[in-house]
Order: sequence, then structure tokens, then C-alpha cells
Amino acid sequence: MTRIIDSTLNTHGLADDQRGLLELIDKLQFAQLDNVKLPQIVVVGDQSAGKSSVLEALTGTPFPRDSGACTRFATEIRMRRAKESTLKVTIIPDRSRPQSEQLRLLQYGGHVNENTSFESLMRDAGDLIAPKGIPGRFAARDILVVEKRGPDMPLLTLVDLPGLVRVANRDQSESDIRTIEALSDRYMKSSRTIILAVIGGNNDYVQAPILRKARQFDPSGSRSIGVLTKPDLTEGIGLEDKFIELVMNEDAENHFKLGWYVLLNPGPPLHGEAWPSPAERQRQEDEFFSRGKWSTLPASMRGVGALRQKLSTQLQKHIGRHIPSLRKQIQDALSRCDHELKQLGEGKDTVEEMKLEMGELFSTSNNLVTPAINGNYKNPPGEKFFPRQAISKGTPPQRLRARVREESERFARRFRDSARKVKFSDTTGASGVSSTLNGLGSQSKKDFARNHVEPLLAQVRGTELPMDSNPRAPYILFQDYAQNWPTISTEFKDNIVVICNEFLSEIIDYVWPQRMHSPLREHYLEPMMADLVKQAEKELVRLTEDMELEIQPFDPEYEERLKKWRHQATQEGQTYTEAEEVLEKMLIYYDCTARIFIRNVITQIAERYLILGLLRLFNPVKILQMSNDVVEAIAAENKQTRDRRITLKNQKHAIEEAKTLCANLAMRSDLRSAYEDDYGEDSEDETVIRRRPTAATQNNGTSLRDQETIVKSQHDLRQLEAAKQAALQYQQQQQILASEQAAALKAQQQGSPQRSSHSHSHRNGTHYYKENDGDPSVSSSRSKSRNDPPVSGDWEHYKRMSSGSEGPDVPSTPPPPPPPRPPYHLEDQASAMPRREPRPYVTRR
Repeated sequence: MTRIIDSTLNTHGLADDQRGLLELIDKLQFAQLDNVKLPQIVVVGDQSAGKSSVLEALTGTPFPRDSGACTRFATEIRMRRAKESTLKVTIIPDRSRPQSEQLRLLQYGGHVNENTSFESLMRDAGDLIAPKGIPGRFAARDILVVEKRGPDMPLLTLVDLPGLVRVANRDQSESDIRTIEALSDRYMKSSRTIILAVIGGNNDYVQAPILRKARQFDPSGSRSIGVLTKPDLTEGIGLEDKFIELVMNEDAENHFKLGWYVLLNPGPPLHGEAWPSPAERQRQEDEFFSRGKWSTLPASMRGVGALRQKLSTQLQKHIGRHIPSLRKQIQDALSRCDHELKQLGEGKDTVEEMKLEMGELFSTSNNLVTPAINGNYKNPPGEKFFPRQAISKGTPPQRLRARVREESERFARRFRDSARKVKFSDTTGASGVSSTLNGLGSQSKKDFARNHVEPLLAQVRGTELPMDSNPRAPYILFQDYAQNWPTISTEFKDNIVVICNEFLSEIIDYVWPQRMHSPLREHYLEPMMADLVKQAEKELVRLTEDMELEIQPFDPEYEERLKKWRHQATQEGQTYTEAEEVLEKMLIYYDCTARIFIRNVITQIAERYLILGLLRLFNPVKILQMSNDVVEAIAAENKQTRDRRITLKNQKHAIEEAKTLCANLAMRSDLRSAYEDDYGEDSEDETVIRRRPTAATQNNGTSLRDQETIVKSQHDLRQLEAAKQAALQYQQQQQILASEQAAALKAQQQGSPQRSSHSHSHRNGTHYYKENDGDPSVSSSRSKSRNDPPVSGDWEHYKRMSSGSEGPDVPSTPPPPPPPRPPYHLEDQASAMPRREPRPYVTRR
């Protein structure tokens, strides 16, 4: 909620420290923060409206009046107080320019002296920013800064925008016109911009594009100030009365709540003559406003002095109002700048400095890798690498151990379910008459033994005795039955590699400067990871080759399960064939070997080579083993990175200075008391200006704009509704009081002349009474404060009750009844409200 800011805001206190407010904007302007909209005054108008004359009047400096430098880009005019008078021209380059161009523009600047004229500085700056003849010269977003200091300078900053052009000409094409309008729109659409709309009296203002734009971007007129130049030419075109109505704010379509001002432009000098001096201009202006219809304007609306004072005071209030939101945005901008600088890292020139920087980065990375592998995920002091909350999309890459464990469990589960060539599910004992198969159709163990094992036994007979089978038969059958092991194990290895790479990407993004990301991967991480993966692949090949080794299981489970199977088959009275026994031996051997293989793959592939390889990856000793070429390839920075760092450091310095200034200003008692109820919000909604009329301004609606109170439009509507409710309650109370008085008077007229009796009681300073005037049908009970005067019918009784008791002296005559309290009156309500003349009132607290 935005509180109403009274027009009596301590402007004197603002003036005592107004330099700080303007310095804050200067710092932010230099920083060029895209996300921070600056409170500022922009001067906008047609090319022929006399903007240059207005700027000259405000600054006392003659600005170029041709289509030269100051019309191709924004020009910031700063007026500051100083003991000595100086005039300086500098350039704030657009941050999107290459660093070399930024440095070139930053280096430009000079003071006006006997050897260097202001016109030459402006011309050279314009050619430097936007050379003529180059397409897009009006699109330059650089800012030309004209800073004038002197003992009598007002504390004021203006942004002069290129003059709006209606028709293309030799100097401005249709494309240039669109670009100029886009530049003006970019400034005017911000709710933190005060629009100084300049129009000339040499043309009907209905055709002025600036008034159309002001209505577009400031429909309520709450942040627009109008300036009429060339008022002496309005009579010649027959529109003098119309222009006077405009500046008196009687034109509803162009009603500016910050008021209108009228300036007389000096006529162009004759050939060989100089432009009139400020004193001569002031004399001509005073003479013009002393006669004719324009002399009826209040002095507060005419002349450069009134406009200069208005702009200076208004800008300071405008900046002060946005201090809370600016403070937050400045801190956000500083955080973004610090983050980007951290990403770039500190530039190093020698190999030794680069190795030291890489050593710190290796150490920081290793301190994050260790808890990720151990699975405790404890952030080192000052770090925020490991997330603290659960992630809905799944385990984040930073939690390395958790992801490796998930993948290992998935691998073991898949291996048990899908690694065997045929999967039997017995339900009928040793014979296995009911089974399901994987890949060979549905058949039982008995069928599989008859169809696949018996042919194999016949084909692998050797030197064994008759009635015996080849002892290698179970091993041969196993090698075919476990043919899926290498495929599943390779997929597991590949998945662990992906997990490791995703983890390393998080480490690089969090720890390493942006400039080192690609070269670090190319010259170090990718070769190192490739070596780790190669070793893991070799180990996997060795494990799969071990499947060819015909080694006994050396596991008691083998003998126990085989004996149990034979016993079960005998107990059921069934016989089993040689092929069925070989098949059962192979299946038992498979189960014993599979458990060992799963553990070996997880331990030797994932853990030994990949996971523990990460732990060794960022050992600082690795830096000592690198060649200087590799170190330079990783840590050395290119020109683009160096230029970007310089830009960011300059920007950070300006932001830090602005932050300090903003903090000091936010502690000012007058600003805090006026704006602390805004809760730091800075709405983009239109503001409504409410003014307090004074005796000097009662007869002039326009001059009421000199003292304003800023309130939100919605707040005004709430106040209006509350006022209506208060008025309705008051009327109801008056009706009840009148009916009670009428009833009491009627009772007196109908009853005896004897004074009615009363019963009294006093409790806690409150007088309770009940009166009866002889008519039992008429009675009233009321409670009053002893200090509140009663209505006229009770005056004698009130005097008797108050005499001799504590309380104020009672006058001998009853006071007149209070007049009806008018509802709270608000000016500038919606157009549907009837328009009233302004009237003085006292703001309710």
C-alpha cells in the first residue's frame, strides 16, 4: 500500500543533500543497467519546437540549433554547483559495443576553454558516436554527457532526446524517423520518467506528435510537464487564446498535472550578431510577459526561472520516491555483476600465476568431489554446491554417490532378470515340467535338455569312457547361456560414464571461470576421462574373457544344490537323464558365477576406475605434471574475455558507489518517513497528483500543480468510497439526533410546566441520565461524555450538572450546532465525476 505523500515534504531537507540524489543517478547512468529504470526528466519535442532554446535557457549555454550532434542520440545535461565555472563534454558508451570501441569513447572528453569551443566538442563527439553518412547513426545508444558547474547552477539533470520528425528530409530518412521514435518511446514509457514536453507556438499544437506520445505513455498526465515556446507567434496564427487555455490546463485532452510553463525564445540573430546573453534573454522575457494577454499568467508559470525551480524540485522528489525500489534493484545488479566476474575469474599473465590460479580451482573442485563420492554431500564452508531439497525431476547430478548407487542397483536387478539366455520358472519340482523361456519360446527344463543339451553332448564327446559325458559340457553350455553378460555390463559402464560427466559439468560450471570451461575440457578433462574409460573397458574385457576359464566354483553351494536336486528327483520316483543333470550343473554354476561377476563389474569397473578416478582427477599435483603449453591453453584468456572483465569491473565500481549513495539516502529521515510505507514496492501504475490550494493559487487551477501529493489511483478510489460512507453515516446520525430533539420538545409541550425529573449517575467520568417529561410514552436513554456539549434542548441541564464538578468551564450561551461535515473531497477523479473548483482542506492523518 502506498501512503499519501503530503505536498509539504521537506523540500528544504532535500535541497540540503540533493547533490547525493543526482550523483546516484549519475552512477547508475554510467553503469548502464538494463534492469534498472532511472528516475529522470527527458526533454522531448518536435525539431522546430525550440528544445535547444529551452536547454540554453536552463543551462545558460548555447546548444547547437542544427541537425548536428545533439540530435542523433540522447544527450544528458548535468548542472551542478561548484566554486568555479566549468563546462565539460564526455561520452558514456553503450555496453553492447566492443570493448575497444567503449574505451575509445570513454577516452573522449574535454573542457571548454579559450582554445576549445563548446560547439567543436559537441560536433566531434557526435561524429565519434554516430558519424554522418553511416546507416543506423540514429540508433546509437551511447549517451553524450554535458556537465556544467558553477556557483549559481541549479542541481538538475535532463536527458535531451532527438527531435521528433514528421516528414523525411535530407538529413533524416523514413528509417531514421522510426528509430528516433523508438528511442523516444524507450525513455517515455518508463513510469520513472518525467516527460518534459516542448511545443512551439508557431503551429497548432493539435498536430504536435509529442502531445500524442504523452497521452499514449502518460494517459493520466501525472508525470508530464508542458513547456510552450514562442508564445509571441501564437497571435500571428490566430491561436493565442487557445494556447492560453492549454497552458492554464483547461484543455482536458492535454491536462498535465505537473503543470505548464511558458518561455519566450529569443529571435534568431542577424548575420554577424551573437545570440543574446542570459541577461538579455531575461529582459526580453520580462518585457513580453508584462503586456498583452500573456501578462495574465501567474508568475509561477512563466519564465525560465520558474521552470528551472520546478524541474529541480520535481526531479529530487521523483528520485527520492524511488529510493526503496532502486536500492533493491542495485543490490540485484551487483549480485549479477559479481556472479559474472566470478565466472570470468581473475586474469593472469605469467605461467606461474596461471598455475596458482588453477591450483586454487583444483583444490576447490576436489573439496566438492570428495563428499560427492563419500555420499555425505556436505558443502564446504562458503559453498552452496549440493542442493538442500529434493528435486522433483530426479536425483540431481551433484549427488554422485546416490546416482551411482541407483545405477548399480538397476544393473544388478537387470542382470538377474535378463542376463541369462533362457529363464526357467519351475513350478513342479526337479523335472521342471512347467517353465517359461526367454528368447527360445515356452518349454520346460526337460524339453530344453532334450532339444538343446542332448545334441550338444553328442557333439562334444571326447576320450571319456562310455556312459560318461564330457566333463567340459557344463562349461560349454554356460558360455552360450551367459552370452548377454558383456552387453549388459557395457551398458552399465557407459551409464556410469554419463553420470560422471554430468557431475563434472556441474563442478566446472560452479567452480571454474567461464573462459576456462572449453579449454579445460579439451586439454585436460576429456583426455583424462578418456583414459579412465579406456582402463575401465580393458578391465571389462578381462572380466568377460574370464568367462572362458573353466574354473571350479569353489563354493559349497554348488555341491549342496546338486545333492538336493538329485535327492528330490529320487524321492519323487522320477528318473533324470544325463542331459538334465548337465543342465542342472550349468544352472547352479551360472548362479554362483553371476553373483561374483556382478560384484566384480561394480567394484572394478565403476568404482576402481571411474569413481575413484574422479577422486584423483583434481589432485593439485596434476598441475605440476602439466606442460606450460597446456597450462596456458587452459588458463590464459583471450582479448574478448579481458575486455569483458574490464567492462564488468568498471560497472561494478559504479554500482558499488551507487549502492553506498543509495544506502545513505535511504537513511535520510525525511525520505524514510515519507516513503517507508511503500514496502519497497515500485509499481508501474500511473500516479495521480493531488494538490493543496493556497491563498495565492485559489484563482488559478494551473498553479495548483506546483504543490503536489503523490497517491495511487486505486488509493484515491478507496478514499472516495470511504468519504461517501462517512458522509452517509453522518447524515444518519443527524437524522436520529433531530428526531430525538423533536420528541423531547413535543413531550415538554404536552406535559406540565414543571421541569422534568432526572435520575443521574456518574461512572468513570461519563454522565448517564434518563429524562421523563411527564409522558411515560416518551423516554430516551443516552450516554455522553461530560466534556461533550449537549444539543440546545439540554443546555440548562448540562450547565447544572457541570457546575461544581471537574471539567471545562461552561459558557453562558449554548454553542451553535456543528455544521454538517462535508465528505472528503478529492480532485482529479475519474471523468465521470462532476468537476469542482479546488477548495482548501486539511489532510486527515
